[in-house]
Amino acid sequence: MQENGIEVGVTVGKFNPPHLGHLSLIESGAARVDHLYVLVADRFGETIPAVDRARWLTEAGPGNVTVLTTPDDLPHANEPWAQRALELLPEPPAIAFTSEPWGPEWAALMGARHMAIDPGRDRLPISATQIRRDLRGGFHWLIPPARAGLARRVVLAGAESTGKSTLAAALAERFQTTFVPEYGRWYWEGRRFLRDQTWRSEEFHRIARGHHAIADDLARTAAGGLLVLDTDALVTAVWHRRYLGCDDSDLLRTCAEHRPHHYLICSPDFEWVQDGSRESSRQRQAMHEWTVELVEASGVPYTVLRGAPDERLERAADLVNRLTAFEPLT
Repeated sequence: MQENGIEVGVTVGKFNPPHLGHLSLIESGAARVDHLYVLVADRFGETIPAVDRARWLTEAGPGNVTVLTTPDDLPHANEPWAQRALELLPEPPAIAFTSEPWGPEWAALMGARHMAIDPGRDRLPISATQIRRDLRGGFHWLIPPARAGLARRVVLAGAESTGKSTLAAALAERFQTTFVPEYGRWYWEGRRFLRDQTWRSEEFHRIARGHHAIADDLARTAAGGLLVLDTDALVTAVWHRRYLGCDDSDLLRTCAEHRPHHYLICSPDFEWVQDGSRESSRQRQAMHEWTVELVEASGVPYTVLRGAPDERLERAADLVNRLTAFEPLT
C-alpha cells in the first residue's frame, strides 16, 4: 500500500535480544520500501524491557525505520497479529518481511506481499533463543547498541601509580574484549605545557563526560559481555578533591549516572614509579582512601586488589568470570 505515495513495509517479532540476524532482516526490508515499521512484542516478565530493545533497534537501523512496541497479549496466531499490525500502522503495508514459515499467511491477511529474508538462517546462523540460553557465548551476535547496553562494566580505580592501566589492558587481553583508556591522562598531556597549571571544576566535568562518551562508543564492540574501563568519573572526582581540595556536587551526580557493575580498586602497596608525568607520590595513600570512601558511598560492589601484578590479574579474572556468567534470559 502507499502512505501518501510512499510504499510501506512491516515486520514483527520479540527481538529478544536484538541480534545481527534481526538487523539484517530490518535492513533488507528497509532497502525495499520507502518506510519500514518494526513491531516489537512486549511480554510481561522478559529480562530485557521492550523499550530497550526498541531503542537499540532504532539506533542500529536505517533512517527510514520506525520501531513500535506493542503488548504481546494476543494468541500466537496470524489473524490477531495481522489485525494488530493494521491497527498500529497508518495504512495497510505493501510488503511484510519475515524469516518465518508463518510469514506468507500473516502478510496475506494484511493484503500484503510476503518477502522471506534468509529463512534458513544460512547467512547468519543464530537465533535469539540460542543467545538467551548463553548470552556470554552469543554476545558477538548482538547488534552494537545491545552490546553496549548489556555488557558488564568493570572499572579499574585507585590512586596514581597503582597499576590500573596495566591491569585494564591485561584483563581486556585475557578476555579478548575492549578496554577504555584513561581519558583524564590524555587531557592532562594536552595541557601540561601551560604556564598556569590551575585546575578548574569544569575541566573535571569535561574529563568525566569525555571518558564516558568514549566508553559508550567502545562498549558497542565489547565481547563476551565485558567492558573494562581504566578509571571513570569517580576517579575524576578523587582528582578534583586532590587539586581543588573539595568535592563537586555536579561531578558526583555524574558518577551516580554512570555506575559500573564492579570496581577493582588497586592498592598502593608497591613502590611509586615515575613515568615522566606522575606527581602525587605523597598523596597516593590519601587518594587510595578517598577512592575507597567514594566507592563505598556509591553502593557499587568492589574488590580491593593487593599483591603482585600476576596475583591481581588472577583475582580480577576470577571476578570477571563470575560477573559475566549471565543467567539465562527470559
